[in-house]
Amino acid sequence: MRITNIFRACVFAVAAAFLIFVQDHSLAIGVAVLQFVASALAFSSLLFLRITKNTDSNLKKLTPIAVSVVVAASTVMFGSDAGSAESRLAIFKLLLAIFVISLAVTELVHSRNAKDGDRQELRISAAIGILAGVTFYLAPLDSLNAVGFFSAYLAISAVQLAVWEASPKTRKQNSNA
Repeated sequence: MRITNIFRACVFAVAAAFLIFVQDHSLAIGVAVLQFVASALAFSSLLFLRITKNTDSNLKKLTPIAVSVVVAASTVMFGSDAGSAESRLAIFKLLLAIFVISLAVTELVHSRNAKDGDRQELRISAAIGILAGVTFYLAPLDSLNAVGFFSAYLAISAVQLAVWEASPKTRKQNSNA
């Protein structure tokens, strides 16, 4: 779990930094970043699935892989300039909500069988994801705010994952395992 969390933190941090420092917060940029994040998580999960031999660990990775592949493919199909601005925004918000909430639900399910330190961190990460997903789906966001909230979610999640893996308790737990 450690290497996947570190990789997720790095992908989220790169995407958040890009969205924060780029001057264009259009829907096209948001879709491109969502496609980058989903593709990176899907391909890295497939790589980690191939590297690890633990079947229990592999089963935990299948749901995020499937969700990331579906969202990445959906951004390719629906990310074009066809349709009205409102319909593109609605699709973007829906894809964000699906991506974020499905990752959060996966973390919540995995927290049931996790070690004590990881259980709490998985639940914190799931809570961040559920709140962000509900915001993406229910809040009346325009494209600028949707991309801004997406960058905020990525930044908060990257920091949470990095702090989780850098904490002394996590390092001690992983060195004993």
